[in-house]
Amino acid sequence: MVGLDALLGRLEELLSRIDELDEPLRSEIFELLDGIDALHRSALARLEDALDPALLESLRAREPALAWLFDAYGVAVDERAATEAALESVRPYIHSHGGTVEVLGVERGVVRLRLSGACSGCTASAITLRDGVETALREGFPGFVGLEVEEDDAPPHPPPAPLLQIQPLRAR
Repeated sequence: MVGLDALLGRLEELLSRIDELDEPLRSEIFELLDGIDALHRSALARLEDALDPALLESLRAREPALAWLFDAYGVAVDERAATEAALESVRPYIHSHGGTVEVLGVERGVVRLRLSGACSGCTASAITLRDGVETALREGFPGFVGLEVEEDDAPPHPPPAPLLQIQPLRAR
């Protein structure tokens, strides 16, 4: 049997090669992978609901492959706490522009939040969400699935200060 690290490494190699494929094949492969991911999320959510938390922790401790799977899908993770911790990396940036980010709820990996203060109505808030908030959640919240933003009816306005890059620019 192939070791877990070797298998994960091979899967990463194969995933990186998908970008080299032509459309529509690339889109169909990603659709297949998204479907497999949704199936896994659904099954693991049901498993988490059915099993005692102590048993889940015992399985995590005994089986490296299960520990990896549980971590990847956020099984037995306090979603709210993981979300708040992940957002700590972007909050100083948002606060420096007079804004706040408030977590309204988290369920099955979907984070519902509201940007307020100077972010409310800011024409750059979509960039802040995509490049800052969503990236922080993908990197810091195991099992992150998506983002739902509570919209408000504040009038659009430009950012209150010059924007800084939230992420380093990629080499071109």
